[in-house]
Amino acid sequence: MAVLLVGALSGCAAPGDAGAPDGAAGGPAPLRGFGVEVDEAVAPRVSLVHVRVCGGWGCHDQDVPLHISGPASALPCPSGTADPGTACGVAHLPGPGPGYGYAPVPQLTADPVTVTVTTPAGAPLAITAELQVRPSIVCPGRTPSAGAAASACAGGAPQAGLRIAADGTVSQSR
Repeated sequence: MAVLLVGALSGCAAPGDAGAPDGAAGGPAPLRGFGVEVDEAVAPRVSLVHVRVCGGWGCHDQDVPLHISGPASALPCPSGTADPGTACGVAHLPGPGPGYGYAPVPQLTADPVTVTVTTPAGAPLAITAELQVRPSIVCPGRTPSAGAAASACAGGAPQAGLRIAADGTVSQSR
């Protein structure tokens, strides 16, 4: 599931689109905002964080629900439709795994911002962190490029990743 989420947030496209003129590759447009990853060791104790992002355009506040990405299992194909060793789907099972969430920030630019991450009062794991983050431009069909200018591609959008470690510290992950 985490792989699917990363693909959706990165605006992945087919490899054949990488040569499109002016970076106008096909595929879904990337989202503007922050991916949030939580270490598997503490993911069950962090179900919600409050994210405040402040830049030259002002501040944006929101609560971000976090979900656990448990183990996955291959689903078999219907009888006779494929080789018995072929999987035709994925089942997401409950269980331990890292946490993830996404905080869309429509005003986000590629300029540095101040991000504050907190957990609600009474949360099983208290987190209060403030950090400087420099978003990267993510282009449809391309991997993120750190510090890329907004004109680096048509349809690109600023994104950054936040990682909550097992000790509750928060850092920029991408």
